[in-house]
Formats: sequence, C-alpha cells, structure tokens
Amino acid sequence: MYRNTYLLVSLLAVIAALLIGVNLGRKLTPATPSSSISFPTPTVLTTGQSIPSDVKPYRNSFCNVAFDYPASLRVLENASGSAAFTGNNPDDGILMTCQKNIPKPMVSESSIEDIRVGTTAAKLYHTQLATDSASVDSLIFRHPGTKLDVFLAGRGEAFRKLISSITLLP
Repeated sequence: MYRNTYLLVSLLAVIAALLIGVNLGRKLTPATPSSSISFPTPTVLTTGQSIPSDVKPYRNSFCNVAFDYPASLRVLENASGSAAFTGNNPDDGILMTCQKNIPKPMVSESSIEDIRVGTTAAKLYHTQLATDSASVDSLIFRHPGTKLDVFLAGRGEAFRKLISSITLLP
C-alpha cells in the first residue's frame, strides 16, 4: 500500500471513530428531567432593593456583566462564558456571549440605535428575519474592563427590559 493511501485511510478511521464515539455518547447519556438539572444560583446585585418576582438577577463573571432576566426563562450556560435564556415560547429566547471583535450585523444606518450601558457606548442593531419578518435586536458593546465585545440578542419587550438593567462589573 502506498504511504499516502495509508495516511488517508488512517485519517478517515480516526474521524469515523470520533464521530461514532460522539454519537454513542449522545445516545448513552441518560435523559434527566429538567427539575434535576442544577443551574448556578445567580448573585443578587442590589442591596436594599427588592427585585420584582417576574425577573431574576443574572451575573456572568467571564463577561463581567449583570442584568435581570424574565423569571419564566431558564438559563443554559457553557464553559466559554456564553449563556442562552430559553422558555416555552420560541419568541422568548435571549443569547449572550463575549469575545474579541464580534462582527457587526449588516444593517442600514437607520436600523442602528446608539445607547449607553452605564458609561459605555453601545449599538443596538434592529434586523428583520426574512422568514417571518419578525425583528431581532442585537446589542453590541466593548466592556471597558475586559476589552471583550459583549453581544446580546433577543426580541420584544423582555429583551428591552433586560437591556435597561445591564450593569458592568469591574
């Protein structure tokens, strides 16, 4: 057998083994009811103020941001510092991540709103989905402490309330 053929067959065997292992891992992982999954307990940020019962505080120490999110949503975090807030209604999703140099959405100038998060300048991009003409808002700003871009995306009034409650952590 030629050397290149041997290398190609070896590489394909390794890729196949990885794919089969990942798929078996998915099938063998026991499904746990959502009530037994434990999420990190959010830290209450306000002192002396009561938080309305329809919102919960959230704090992300990787992105160094904190905000209140609707209590009807559940938080799904991952090791990269990103978080997704999901609910029963597909329109009630919110995504958050932070990284260096997040690409800005391609929208017209009239679809960009300048806002402030604390003392930091931020841009709120309003985009229309082609599939159902619903709007999705994306907030992007650079955290002055971490020098990472923070990205939040969502829809509707819940997302607007979340934006108004953002606090930058040192």
